[in-house]
Amino acid sequence: MINSIKKILLILVLGFSSAPLWAGTEVKAFIESYAYKDAWINLQADISDGQLKIRFEGPWCLGSLIYDRESSQMTFVDDIMKTVITLTRQNQAELKLLGSIASGKLIEGIAGATPSAKKTYNMVKVNAQAFFNGTPALKKVSVSKGGFTCDDYQTDLDGKKAREVWITAPDSAGLSGEDLNTIRGLVHLVLDLCENEISHLGADTTSFQQNISSSTLPVYVDLYAGGKHSSRFEILSIHTKVVDAGSFTPPANYKNLGLLDLVK
Repeated sequence: MINSIKKILLILVLGFSSAPLWAGTEVKAFIESYAYKDAWINLQADISDGQLKIRFEGPWCLGSLIYDRESSQMTFVDDIMKTVITLTRQNQAELKLLGSIASGKLIEGIAGATPSAKKTYNMVKVNAQAFFNGTPALKKVSVSKGGFTCDDYQTDLDGKKAREVWITAPDSAGLSGEDLNTIRGLVHLVLDLCENEISHLGADTTSFQQNISSSTLPVYVDLYAGGKHSSRFEILSIHTKVVDAGSFTPPANYKNLGLLDLVK
């Protein structure tokens, strides 16, 4: 295979290293909510040779998600609890079924929940609809946003602004088509696994799935609730990076958990 040959050649060039290294991409991003000041996450994604590792860090979480495009396997690493959970294709099918049951029970239970829980649920619901629903309209072409040259799209729901997205060409941003396909693979997989939960929130991912199949990259997303700014996602930087193959291997000294441990 061509990728394997390229990998071997690069390893030979970088033969001073005892661990295999090959060129990849590093993407740094940031997510924050304006409704909850402690709801923010720093993200760093390392992508190479069909593998992706997303490192996430925030007040509520610390760990990583490792994804292999060829096998569709996902591995969750929790650096707080020192645990690892690996989801094979079979595990993912089981998780989807369990998620469908759990989301139905959540809808039933939210009616008797506390005001705070209801507020949180409604905020998640509004943000999910703002993120997925509606048809984007082109506002401006070739504008600068966060250091990228983008096209600006706005989506309105019920007569109010729900979403504004700045989109650029991946190659001009420094992201190769191969690495973009790896990101797409993970996004499609997550949407499939969470299909029931998303639909219960009133969100429709059909057009979203079509949009991510095109050769575009959203580098900045603003979401609005009731016309007011509620949250944002921003890509801070995209750089070529020499990636250590060991980056995609979970820590050996962490405890391995099964699917049943995940849903407890």
